[in-house]
Amino acid sequence: QIDEWEGEDGDGLGRGGFRVLEPWDLYVGDGGDDDDRDDRTVKIDMDKARSGIAKEFLFHNEDEDDTATTQKEQNTKSDDQDAIDEAAHLQQISETKLHSRRLENARRNPKASAYFKRPPNEIEGYDTMWVSAIDNSCIKNLRGSLGNYGVEFADNFGDWVDGCPEDAFKSIEQVASYKARQVWEVTGLPCIASRTSFEIEPGKVPEKQQSQSQMGPGSSGMMNRGYLSPRVLSGYRFNDVGLAVDYVVDALKPLSEPTRVTRFRSCYCFYDGEMEIFDYGELDCDLYYCNSLRTFIPTSFGIKGICQTLQLTFGLVYEGWMKKKLRDIMQRDDDKATVKLRDRVLKEGRVLPNDIIDVSAFMDSKVDVNLMDDCAKELSNRLGITRPTKILTVATTGLIIAIPMAKYLQVPVVYARKERNNVMSDTWQASYSSDTVGKSGELIVSKEHIDPNDRIIVIDDFLSSGSSQEALLRIVLDSGAEVVGVGVLLEKVYDSGRRALAGFDVPIESLVRVASVSGGVIRLIEEDGFSGM
Repeated sequence: QIDEWEGEDGDGLGRGGFRVLEPWDLYVGDGGDDDDRDDRTVKIDMDKARSGIAKEFLFHNEDEDDTATTQKEQNTKSDDQDAIDEAAHLQQISETKLHSRRLENARRNPKASAYFKRPPNEIEGYDTMWVSAIDNSCIKNLRGSLGNYGVEFADNFGDWVDGCPEDAFKSIEQVASYKARQVWEVTGLPCIASRTSFEIEPGKVPEKQQSQSQMGPGSSGMMNRGYLSPRVLSGYRFNDVGLAVDYVVDALKPLSEPTRVTRFRSCYCFYDGEMEIFDYGELDCDLYYCNSLRTFIPTSFGIKGICQTLQLTFGLVYEGWMKKKLRDIMQRDDDKATVKLRDRVLKEGRVLPNDIIDVSAFMDSKVDVNLMDDCAKELSNRLGITRPTKILTVATTGLIIAIPMAKYLQVPVVYARKERNNVMSDTWQASYSSDTVGKSGELIVSKEHIDPNDRIIVIDDFLSSGSSQEALLRIVLDSGAEVVGVGVLLEKVYDSGRRALAGFDVPIESLVRVASVSGGVIRLIEEDGFSGM
């Protein structure tokens, strides 16, 4: 009854003259003037203006590169086809008449503009503001899924109703796209919209009914109780899930086979003014078990699918706000260790033949334990978020940083030997090559020291070609354990180490990165905070 009263007036005035207040009615932030448009809106208007400029006023380079011209000609056909497809899609959705009372309210309300332009709540860990147009019963699932990636939803417009009978025959893709584009037009925010359809496959005609239909019109008097109406045997499709689902299912159950297939299909559409992305969730269910509550299964799969697609598309970081805050806290004191190490490398490091960096004065033959302790603390802070259970390193160079790190992380150290001893019976091994020594070898780790449920970080002094680190990673993977990070003191950026480890998809942390050693001079990369995870 309340929904009926609310729908009696487009302005939200119901029976008795009361007004339904929307969130933007209560918003007291700055702005609210329609003339105060954001930079994104101005940019879109400028792009539209440029499209209408006469060609004679556009800059044209007479000496345009022939290669670019050829490439442009090759892409003409594909661009034309894309334009045709886009025009057909827009034409189809332009005929849609669905409407949302709340969206129309926001379109006319001057306060809504400021409400949707408000910044995300950084205190709660959000850094992006979106909006949605999905079923109200599913909004908590969507907010929870993308909230972990820093996405805050300004509002959800879930009160859509068909505006004409033809809307019931639109595809779920057309409806979802129409809703997303309409909401984006009003709010200016990227929008996720959805639509769920319901289908029932045609029923099987009984054998007696088939034989009777083949006997011709004169056999009408022979119809028996096994005859089923075409309404029972026909297939059904609804482009929206409502009360009709339970009504039709309850009517067909007594007259259909229990295994008659029904299908729920949810379509999710993301639109931000430039990009349109679709994802789906489906459920095939026997008629015997079918009811409208099954809708939540495909909608959940659809939300999971669209979230994963958007994560890959926009590079969303899981709990990125937590990592950022942790880095900000740790960076206050830990940068001192990086500065100290950089200073020692520049002052006491030497370049040997074959571009080998000699730092034996403080971290090889002779070890500055205070410096290594400071560096271990910083690397522990950077990799502590990975929650390791063990540290894996190489004897003996990696132990100078791995042992103090184990103290801060409170985990044991496992080191790989380069030669087998008498007490090592059952082992993991992997080959590697060393540029420093100039020969190949084998790293050996006892199987007793690594468990399949371990979370391991690989620690070493140098990252050059990545051969020794790759060997350690292969040992961990062979054991069934999980590699959660790699940490080194010095990284030769000009070498191929980081690229060699890229396939393992693990974060790599290095305190000092060497840009080059050309001419016998060590040049370091200027670091701006932590290196990216």
